[in-house]
Amino acid sequence: MHKHSQTYTQTPLDNFFATYPKFEYDSSASASLEFYRMCDKFGWNKENEEREQASCDFKNALVQQFNYIYGIDVDDLTSWRTLCQIVRVSPIPDTLKSCRKAVKATHVNIVDLVDTKVTGKPVTLFDSEVDLSKYTITTGKFFPKDNACAGGLLRYLLRRILNPRQEHLSGSSQKTQNRT
Repeated sequence: MHKHSQTYTQTPLDNFFATYPKFEYDSSASASLEFYRMCDKFGWNKENEEREQASCDFKNALVQQFNYIYGIDVDDLTSWRTLCQIVRVSPIPDTLKSCRKAVKATHVNIVDLVDTKVTGKPVTLFDSEVDLSKYTITTGKFFPKDNACAGGLLRYLLRRILNPRQEHLSGSSQKTQNRT
């Protein structure tokens, strides 16, 4: 279990997992993998009412965690530049409009965006919504699309995972190099 200093601030995900004291939450691991591990520990299948409530609460915490890390103000250039850095836009744009355009053109799993702050693993960039959809479905890393807590920045990253737009791009299905 990840130990925190006394000055550590509880995050929304920390608070969510703290409501399950019999589960030893590893805050340095992927939040979604920790949620699935917790479900396994408690023996919750997908139809279990406790799991359904926990899933709803987890999704709320995930959205709040995104807002906590990246902010909610669509007019905050610093937040946009941070997002551009995380999704490897290079060079990082100097204007709100350019940052928004760069982020909107990006296909990235939002759960991975939340996780990267604690796991240190770079996010995978996808060439298309279809490729992102396949990855999301395979990994089970779904981010709640309609959530009352979703801030403005987050809305620029939401994609149609279950019904992705068919885009025709050449190249590999996953981008790992810097964008230009």
